[in-house]
Amino acid sequence: MKRMILVLFLLGIVATGFGALKVAIVAGDAIGDRGFTDMAYIGIQEAEKQFDIEYKVFECHVDPSKYFDSLRAAAMNYDLIFVDPGYFFDKELAEVSAMFPSKTFVYIDGASDLPNVVSVPFKQNEGAFLAGCLAALLTDKTELCKINSEKIVGFVGGFDMPVIRDYQAGYEHGVRYVDPEVKVIARYAGDHYDPALGKETAYSVSKEGADVIFQAAGPTGLGILEAAKDYGFFAIGVDTDQGYLQPGFIVSSMMKKVDVAVLDIVRMQIENKLEKGSLHVYGIANGGVGLAYNEFMMDTVPASVYIEIREIQEKIANGEIVVDSYLN
Repeated sequence: MKRMILVLFLLGIVATGFGALKVAIVAGDAIGDRGFTDMAYIGIQEAEKQFDIEYKVFECHVDPSKYFDSLRAAAMNYDLIFVDPGYFFDKELAEVSAMFPSKTFVYIDGASDLPNVVSVPFKQNEGAFLAGCLAALLTDKTELCKINSEKIVGFVGGFDMPVIRDYQAGYEHGVRYVDPEVKVIARYAGDHYDPALGKETAYSVSKEGADVIFQAAGPTGLGILEAAKDYGFFAIGVDTDQGYLQPGFIVSSMMKKVDVAVLDIVRMQIENKLEKGSLHVYGIANGGVGLAYNEFMMDTVPASVYIEIREIQEKIANGEIVVDSYLN
C-alpha cells in the first residue's frame, strides 16, 4: 500500500512538474495607478487564467525606501520577478539580483546588462509617432468644435528624461510626416506625480494655440487630461487606455502594452524558453505599442482620419516607415 502511494505521488510530480510557477511583480507605484502597475496586473491576471502560477504584487507607492526590501522579499519567495518599471529600481536591482543569482528578474520598460535580468524595452517612439500623426490630422479639421484655425499641437512631458524625450521625438516625427507646417509646442512639467502642475502646464500650451495635446507624464498627465475638459482642447493619453477619464476630450491613448509583455514572458518561462540576460523588444509590429482604437475615438475622430492612421500603422509594422528615436 505504501509503495502504491509513493508511485502515485511520483506520477503526480511527473504530471504536474514542481508545482505552480511563483511570479512576483514589484511595482514602483501601486494598483490603481492607471499606468504601468495596472497594465502589469491585467497581464498577470490573464497569465493566472492560462497557466499554473501563483503571484503577488508588491506595491511601493513611489516610496524609494520600500524598493530594496520589496525587491528582496520578492526574490526570497518567488522565482520570476517583474520589476515595473525597471528604472525605478536600478540600484536596488543590481544588489538584489546579485544576492539571488538563480532567480530571473524582468526589467520592464528598459534594458539591463545584469546576467540574470531579462530586458523588456518598448518602442514608445513608434506609438508616439501615431499620436503625432493623429494630432496633425485633427488640427486641420476646423469643422470640429475644439479645433481652431491655427496649425498648432502640443506635447507635455513629466520628468525630462531619455524615455520621455523618445516619446517627444516620435510624436514630432509623426506630426512632420503628416504636415511639416504644423507647429509643435513642447513643455516639461518637471514632475511625474503632480497633476495640478500638469494641468497648469497644459493650460499654458493650449493658450499658445495648441488644440491637440499629447501627454507623456505619468500621473501628472491626469491633470493634463482634466485640463482638456476644462479648457476645451483634445488630448491624447498615454500608457493605458485613458479615454474613459474625460470622454469626448481624449481622442485616443498611446498604449504601452505591459500586459502583453507580462503574459508573453510568463509563457516563455513556463515553456522553458526564457533565457536570463535576453532582450525582448515590444513595438508596433508585435503588438507592444499602439493607439487605443475604442468607442471614444470612434465618437470623436472622423472616419477618414481613423483609416489613414491605420494605414500608417501598417507601414511602421512592415518597415516602410522607420521612426526617429531619441535613444538611438
